Amino acid sequence: MRDAKHAYGPDSAPSGTERPGLRSLGDHGRQIHHDVHALAAAVQDAADDLERYLTERVEERPYTTLGVAAGVGFVLGGGLRSRLTAMLLGTATRLAMALAARELATRLSPDASAAVKNKSSENMWEQERSDHEN
Repeated sequence: MRDAKHAYGPDSAPSGTERPGLRSLGDHGRQIHHDVHALAAAVQDAADDLERYLTERVEERPYTTLGVAAGVGFVLGGGLRSRLTAMLLGTATRLAMALAARELATRLSPDASAAVKNKSSENMWEQERSDHEN
């Protein structure tokens, strides 16, 4: 059996005869400690910058910020998979397509677009009249 003072690992050397370029475990620990503190300081600075930015946005545009926060909360809460979302997206898509068709008609033929606008106005008045009669 070997003596404890002569039992060296493959990369170890007896004390007092350390190889150049090798660092002790204590040196590695101190380096890690230093790196962790530097990282913590950088994270704290980033958090402070983010807080400052968000505070400015809330003060400049409170309703926009509230809308964005509500939208993010809706998405993170799993709202994209609900039936209500499917219905809202379907309605918004139909509305967008109708507006795009109207815009296309306006660009292709100004007279045709006026006819479409007049027809939709007439339908609206007819609907209001029938609502009042009932």
